[in-house]
Amino acid sequence: MTKIKQLGVVVATLVAGTMTSVAQPKAPNTAELAERIVTKTTGVKKGDIVQINGGTADMAFMEDLAVAVRKKGAFPLVTVWSESGEKKLMDGVPAEFDTQTNAAELALAKTVNVVISIPAVRDASIYEKFPADRQRKLATAGQVIGQTLLKRNVRQIELGNGLAPSPSRAKTLGVSEADLSTLYWAGLSADYAAVEDKAKTLKDALAKGGELQIKLANGTDLKMKIKGRKVLTSDGVISADDVKAGGAQLQAWLPAGEVFLAPVPGSAEGKIVDDRMVFLDKEILGVTAEVKAGKITNITAKSGWEIVKPRYDVAGPGKNDIGLFDIGINPNVKSTGKLENYVSAGTITIGSGNNLWAGGTNKEPFGLQFQLTGATVLLDGKPIIENGVLK
Repeated sequence: MTKIKQLGVVVATLVAGTMTSVAQPKAPNTAELAERIVTKTTGVKKGDIVQINGGTADMAFMEDLAVAVRKKGAFPLVTVWSESGEKKLMDGVPAEFDTQTNAAELALAKTVNVVISIPAVRDASIYEKFPADRQRKLATAGQVIGQTLLKRNVRQIELGNGLAPSPSRAKTLGVSEADLSTLYWAGLSADYAAVEDKAKTLKDALAKGGELQIKLANGTDLKMKIKGRKVLTSDGVISADDVKAGGAQLQAWLPAGEVFLAPVPGSAEGKIVDDRMVFLDKEILGVTAEVKAGKITNITAKSGWEIVKPRYDVAGPGKNDIGLFDIGINPNVKSTGKLENYVSAGTITIGSGNNLWAGGTNKEPFGLQFQLTGATVLLDGKPIIENGVLK
């Protein structure tokens, strides 16, 4: 599955991986959690082929997931990778192979019915010194895998959603690793019934709307058309209705709590100001993007842009297309200080670039995410979020 989040770029890997050590709170009941994810979130059925991705530190959890899958009469396939292995790939594989689509991963994408992924590399800074042009070639070559999963209506679950704990991520988010770990495991274990109800209410409202306006005291003022656009949710459950809808709706990111859509292409107008963007685990401060006819026409930053620039420069023209509007709806996951996240109730994420995962058509592998807290959002002139509070 593809969701351009804090990395700001899709990075192709040999198999899904993770970091080498994770601090966890006191004894999370991973067996019970695995049963819930397999049964309720993913809806694994007899005969399903279920790929379970993770790293060496996640083996016990992956074993519990595999057992839960097999108890349904389905067939687990566990694939394991590591952050150290990812570094070795970048250092040791010749550039001549960057344009190859991973045949093994593609074969799996054409076979599996379900993918459950524990986050890949959690220290995104390891990509900082990897050449931008090579990174783009890898991402482009890997796109067919994600597209195949979507076309085949494979149910895809990612257990992380920007909150999977690691020393690097905790530092970036301004919290202790222990606190981030507690938040992560509590979020995975949550009962999402209330979030599911809230997601449906907001989804129905947006589906009837015509125009959104996002305003913030820092200078953000952006309008976009949404009439006729498909509204999607990540509410922690892939329901029967989701299965019937297929495609991008067969995805969930845990901790859950998002309602999102791809706005009408070419309709966004105005300005986005993001006081603090995170890219490859680095802070980019004071980002301002001017938007006209749906495209970013000018973008500047007060500091940190040198991390983004080489990747932005080699990306295709689709990098500038505003193609995502996302609202966080989970009241139990807070955004405070540096701890901005996708699911906190009232948080807004506006994205450019790839939006296939959001029901759009932009295949550009690069993208930027502008995450805003404290915003006011008007739907056809009426507030659905006011000063960061979800109405």
